[in-house]
Amino acid sequence: MILSRDRLALPRRRWLLGAAALPAALLLPGCGGSPEVGSCLEPDEQVPEPEPPRRPRGARARIVPPSEEHYFEIQTPVVSPDGTLIAACEAPDRSQLDLADTHGVLLWDTSTGEIVRRLNPHAIGPLAWHPNGSRLAVGDALHVAEVDVGGTLLRNLVGNADPRGTSPRILDVAYSPDGSLLAASASDGAVRLYSTSTDSCTGTRVLAPGARRQRTVAFSPDGARLAVGGVALTDADEGGRPTGLWDPHSGRREEVLDGVEGTVLGLGYSGDGTLVQVLDDPSSLAVHAPDGSTSTGPPVDAARFRDLAVGTGSRVAVLSASGTLRLWDRDSDEQETLEMSLLERICWSPDEATLYTLSESEGISAWDGTQWRQFELP
Repeated sequence: MILSRDRLALPRRRWLLGAAALPAALLLPGCGGSPEVGSCLEPDEQVPEPEPPRRPRGARARIVPPSEEHYFEIQTPVVSPDGTLIAACEAPDRSQLDLADTHGVLLWDTSTGEIVRRLNPHAIGPLAWHPNGSRLAVGDALHVAEVDVGGTLLRNLVGNADPRGTSPRILDVAYSPDGSLLAASASDGAVRLYSTSTDSCTGTRVLAPGARRQRTVAFSPDGARLAVGGVALTDADEGGRPTGLWDPHSGRREEVLDGVEGTVLGLGYSGDGTLVQVLDDPSSLAVHAPDGSTSTGPPVDAARFRDLAVGTGSRVAVLSASGTLRLWDRDSDEQETLEMSLLERICWSPDEATLYTLSESEGISAWDGTQWRQFELP
């Protein structure tokens, strides 16, 4: 069932009941704690730094020493719109051990598997390609950096607050299909929208779907909807578990996909506007067609869910922490299961002919349906 905007008006008041619901309530329009609309800084302007973590008196920080085998951050790699480049975030470990001069975002040539460039946007986090392929958005703790493919920092998008009780970080970033908007979800409980062009950048709107441990944002292919899903911090966040469909131009939540059971762990749009979600109870794939109908895909290991990749056509890939990689074709219902180890993230090529995988210790690999191809390590 899809709930309309009017049906959502009544439950919003219940979010104010109980101390546990207060963080979500402060994000509602009209409450004093509404987050600010983001803004843009020039490359030479200083970006905000997160506050040092507060620890109880006597508590000791757990320090993880750098490892020369830790090459990459566990962030989903992204393929350029023309399919010629793939980008992933390099871990700082090797530069800390003086095995590399710097760390940042690596670009590979997808045809040869060779590293062609290292970008240094002073940000490590979720990635998104601009639709014209000219630049990347790179999330960090409190800002999103936009850097062109040549390595020039274009600007930093700021406005994200330092949340209480959790580390500040950008959770996901996504460009609209026409490239006019960038959505950035953050751990302060907000999704900020920025109007971006080659010459200017402004913060336009802030959406308040509630705080999450993780949140995924995805634009529909026509750019008319922004899907926001994720795992709620508490059960008190009534609107937090179902995926919300927002109008990115008005900033209004238009629909809530409340016809599914359990928590939404991941989501993505296909090229025809079909929204695919991974659910934890029952463990399955939920498929929402553009006409509003809902169907169920094959069961998945939601308890060990790690990543979801939805192709531009009909192909879907689900990766579990146990190393099981399940491939499903929505049109033919054909399924294939690969048992792999050390995989953390996955993504499709634009033509769905190749599935790319990322391991923090083994880097990028490509699966063409018959064999694997290993990419160069830094």
